[in-house]
Amino acid sequence: MIGDGELSKLVDTAHELSRSLGEDPAENKNPEPDRAGDSEVVGYRIHSEVRNALKKEAQTASDVTYASELVESVMQAYAGGNQIESKVTARLDRIQNFVASQTSAKDAVPRRTESIIEAVTPSRFTLDDFNEAVDEEAAGISSGEYAQKEYLPRVLEQTGYTYHPNQPTLFVPISEVDLSEQDLRDKPPVLRDEDDMREIILEGFLESVGTGNQYTVATAAATLGEGVTHRTVRNKFEEISSHNTDIKYNREDDYLYPLSKEMKSIADRHKEPDIF
Repeated sequence: MIGDGELSKLVDTAHELSRSLGEDPAENKNPEPDRAGDSEVVGYRIHSEVRNALKKEAQTASDVTYASELVESVMQAYAGGNQIESKVTARLDRIQNFVASQTSAKDAVPRRTESIIEAVTPSRFTLDDFNEAVDEEAAGISSGEYAQKEYLPRVLEQTGYTYHPNQPTLFVPISEVDLSEQDLRDKPPVLRDEDDMREIILEGFLESVGTGNQYTVATAAATLGEGVTHRTVRNKFEEISSHNTDIKYNREDDYLYPLSKEMKSIADRHKEPDIF
């Protein structure tokens, strides 16, 4: 219907893509002209070769019966201006949306991670730099707690970076810092795992021994920071007391307490790697 030009090739390619993606072939057919309302018989003089080509096309086309119908469709397409272009654009939009819908979140994660890495490295970067990279480079997500929990650990692992001991929101190559100087209590909460939380609680408890102060659930929750519930801390208290016979958990008053008066033995055992 639109000849053998570049637009025709584009339409054919769009149709082939649509069919390969399972689109109904009927949607690829040219719509029949709307014959509702008044109509007129018109006459045009055309070249005999064009007339013969129209008749031949009408005999082989699946969506017309007479050459006159073919002429009518051509005239309608011509009168419609950019109708063909609009249809191709709409079809390509559908193809794009289909492909996007079939691209799983699993596939998107490594792409976003790589985009963030390219934006923040090879120099040092801050948490603000990370957030900015998420907003500008990671399509489909925005900066915030989710992005930090999901992507910051991946970025650090893949780049070999860690948080700075004196500036926890500054991230630097591991080779630039002494890891023994890092305090887990300064570790950004979004980077902590279950072992980190348990270790922080145990450190706090051991420091409280001998001060006369009870190490309560509320105290531990305050140390761990915003977002950590008392229920989470209670679960950690249970774990700690179940793995160390010298430490018990007073469930009624919500605090840990030592069974042994020799706190040095607890501290020494705390340094051993198999305390948990």
